[in-house]
Amino acid sequence: MSESGTTPILQSCEHPMTEVSQGPSMGSRWRRGVGCAIVIVVVVITGTWFVGKVRDAREAARSLQCMSRLNQMHLAFHLYYDTYGCFPPAYVADADGNPMHSWRVLILPFIDSAHLYEKYRFDEPWNGPNNQQLANRIDPWFRCVNNDHERGSSLTDYVVVMGEDTLFPGASSVTLDDITDGPENTILLVEIADSDIHWMEPRDLDVDTMSFTVNDPLRPSISGPHPNGPAVVFVDRLTA
Repeated sequence: MSESGTTPILQSCEHPMTEVSQGPSMGSRWRRGVGCAIVIVVVVITGTWFVGKVRDAREAARSLQCMSRLNQMHLAFHLYYDTYGCFPPAYVADADGNPMHSWRVLILPFIDSAHLYEKYRFDEPWNGPNNQQLANRIDPWFRCVNNDHERGSSLTDYVVVMGEDTLFPGASSVTLDDITDGPENTILLVEIADSDIHWMEPRDLDVDTMSFTVNDPLRPSISGPHPNGPAVVFVDRLTA
């Protein structure tokens, strides 16, 4: 007690209580984690879908360009026919029957490449000294945009099937009257992948040595990089 007889007021030395932050609960953090994971999955799926659509669109565009080139050559064969009354032979032979010049050279004037045709010499082989100067000037019509070629390559992606009972028996020319199976069943031109045939070389698929399995990895065959299969041109139509 104080001298005045009153009880002194004791001051508390305790600090005032402060509110402690508890933070998000475990359940809240789990829900947010799941939400983030779902967003990531959706983004990945959407991105994969978009990339796939872009790839499909590019493939469709390349296939359309390839078909356009085949259509142009199909037309060239028929323009040749209208001019000479027959289809071009698979090759032009010398006096001894040796192949000298390819049908690909013969149709140059009919695919807007008369300038190359005029520089080509028929008095020497396809790989003669003058013709070799044209070796790297492959016409784009003889190439498929889907096939991977080294820069400067002169290899063709389009060939005929030659041999007995085909439209191209060799150095001989065939007319529509010679076709016994009907134009709709007679192959005019085919696609070949990984070709080792120079565009001027008088060489194609030989019915006696080729494989009749499409995309045969072991032997030359009708083949191509397209998901729907290689292109085949018949006398009266184009398919792929």
